[in-house]
Amino acid sequence: MNELQTLIGEYLKFVFQSDPIQATRLGIHKYNHLLGDLNPDVVAEEATKRQDFLRQFGDIDPNVLDPQARMDLQVAIIDAETSLRRHEDLRIWERAPYWYLERLGGAFSDLMTRKFATVEERARQLLSRLEQAPAYLAAAQNNLTDQVPPLYVDMGLTAAKGLQQFLVEAVPGFASQVVGALEADVLREVAVIQTELDAFTTYLQNLRSQANGHFACGPEHFDFLLREFHMVDLDHKSLHEFGMERMSEDKQRIEAYARDQDATRSWVEQIDQVKEDHPTPEEFKDSYGREMMLAREHCVDHDLITLPEGEVCHMVWLPVYLRASLPIAVMGTTPPFENGLESNWLITPLDPDATPERHKQHMRDNCYAFARSIALHEIYPGHHTQKVHHKLATHDSPMRRYFSSPVFVEGWGLYTEDLFEETGFIHEPPVMLFKLRNALWRSVRVVIDSGLHTRNMSFDEAVNLLRDEVCLDTHMAEGEVRRYTTHANPTYPSSYLVGKVLIQELREKWRRQQGDSYNLRAFHDQLLSYGSPPVKLIEGMMLDQ
Repeated sequence: MNELQTLIGEYLKFVFQSDPIQATRLGIHKYNHLLGDLNPDVVAEEATKRQDFLRQFGDIDPNVLDPQARMDLQVAIIDAETSLRRHEDLRIWERAPYWYLERLGGAFSDLMTRKFATVEERARQLLSRLEQAPAYLAAAQNNLTDQVPPLYVDMGLTAAKGLQQFLVEAVPGFASQVVGALEADVLREVAVIQTELDAFTTYLQNLRSQANGHFACGPEHFDFLLREFHMVDLDHKSLHEFGMERMSEDKQRIEAYARDQDATRSWVEQIDQVKEDHPTPEEFKDSYGREMMLAREHCVDHDLITLPEGEVCHMVWLPVYLRASLPIAVMGTTPPFENGLESNWLITPLDPDATPERHKQHMRDNCYAFARSIALHEIYPGHHTQKVHHKLATHDSPMRRYFSSPVFVEGWGLYTEDLFEETGFIHEPPVMLFKLRNALWRSVRVVIDSGLHTRNMSFDEAVNLLRDEVCLDTHMAEGEVRRYTTHANPTYPSSYLVGKVLIQELREKWRRQQGDSYNLRAFHDQLLSYGSPPVKLIEGMMLDQ
């Protein structure tokens, strides 16, 4: 076991050194002053090192390990193998302009918004990263090839515009908190990067006419992720069939519910009316905050799950460089290696430059019924609560503290929606309509996910499917599909529904095993006590006890 823990420590040190931006995001602050080396020779050398780690993990006999250590080994193998396969199949550094820019924005904003150290210390780290940014952008320009998908170029141009705005609006405000030369140095480097970003934008505009790659990962890579990363017994064909079946079932459910409410109007017409009841843009944060607290109270009143002391979730605005791909909001869960149990629900504000029609759509997308239906998924007892448990449960397992399986994390989030219907929180017709619409949405995601990456579905076809079947406004549907096409997302949109079903099946098996001692809180606490590995690994632990 000591051999395994030593090897895991070496592997994680390598991972964090190779990607200091990810390290900062996860709460490892040793490398906050760095952006990382993206020279192709360095990237190739890092892949070779991962292969060596994977070989060493494979040489360890799992049969001599206790169950917790065996799970650590399994997770380490999954992570190393998946990272290598993505390196070989996707070659992101050559194909994804937006990846460079979103990473750069995250490298800056994490230092500015996360209060893990004094403002002065974080400002010095920010200055160091700002100074390295021109070389970083030069490396990006050198690495990108004509195999870039045109859609990825468009996303890069949007991200560049957002990053420029972030540099103009956010960084000077942060820098004003420090005094003297440090503030002046930060502002000087911001001006340099703005010039470099202008040049990079021009480069992307020229690259757009040459770009001839495609975003689809292909059936082989897709099936590898299902089999090895998610550990599910599906391939792209059976997953697509599963999605089509569930889409049909969920469509029938929402149509039947809508008929019971008002036989003269379709569910689409009823949701369209529900969307008219929405807060003003200035009230978005207060609206989500109220629903968050109602969901928390329901968890306590119905004894659904342990809420650890010190946990909290804040309502904050989403950084501008991320708004193009996140039309409503995103959960920023508590960083696993950082002190504290604080998360952020990052809300996309109204774009002042958007058209009046887009303003109207944006407010409708954030209607009160949607806020109630999503607060439980994202915060209580959803992603925030799960990641708090993850953090506390993996104190002695850095490998599982680092690793997160989308099938478990997103499956848990979707499971909580059914749980809150089951326990009476979701019952009003407007919220039930959104809950049923959300279920249909997750089923359609499976169809689109497999369609985009294995069945030649086009971007426009996917947008039309979300708009026609799920009643999403065009802007939101386009934002969703852009996210589905990105390099890290093949199979991710499917993980919501697949994971929910696996958790529900595990709950039923555990209920039968527990007999009269079964209760929901015990199941949920036990389920969340392993970190966030694939559900299959958790099932092996829970049912073998």
